Amino acid sequence: MNQSHIYIVNFAVGAWLLLVGGSSFAADFQDRDASNPLRLSQTVQIKTPASNVGASRAAAPDYRIDTGDRVSITVYQESDLSVTGVRVKANGTIAYPLLGDLHVAGLTSQGLQDLVTSKLRDGYLKKPSINVSIDSYRLYYIKGEVTRPGGYTFVDGLTVAKAVALAGGYTVRASESSITLVRESDPENPLDSVGVNSAIQPGDIITVGESFF
Repeated sequence: MNQSHIYIVNFAVGAWLLLVGGSSFAADFQDRDASNPLRLSQTVQIKTPASNVGASRAAAPDYRIDTGDRVSITVYQESDLSVTGVRVKANGTIAYPLLGDLHVAGLTSQGLQDLVTSKLRDGYLKKPSINVSIDSYRLYYIKGEVTRPGGYTFVDGLTVAKAVALAGGYTVRASESSITLVRESDPENPLDSVGVNSAIQPGDIITVGESFF
């Protein structure tokens, strides 16, 4: 075999080894990637806000349930007695298995938990284990000089500035120094000249006034 033939054979063998080695490396990389909980496909995931409708959450301890809220009641190991995303009706009640309509408006999450616990203990369960969460809050309302006035689903951490942004921003006639707020809990005493960083609560009514200049 002459030298040129030897060179060709060596080249072919080297190429074959490179191909096999590359395939082995690629397979090993895929295996490592599949077993790696921090692989890129997971680290770049964008999560939807926890305040989205249907995303169950724990409400603030002093939050009072009212008409339009959606609540979930989970009874441990009793799926027939658990309800998910049930809306509080206009009369302040929810329909609950076995117990019928329960008046829940005005109760905190703990208050509703205590109510259901006491009723289930009365002839149904000896030691019920219950969890109450808020799936979505009732609407708040914004009107006046904003692009899209109307009712919007409340989300945690909402401020006047964020509410205005969700409503499409101010109109050209809006006055940022003339914003009033009516609390659902105290409708007889509207808050005048509310700042843009003021917190919003479910059921509130925001009014953006018109500039006189």
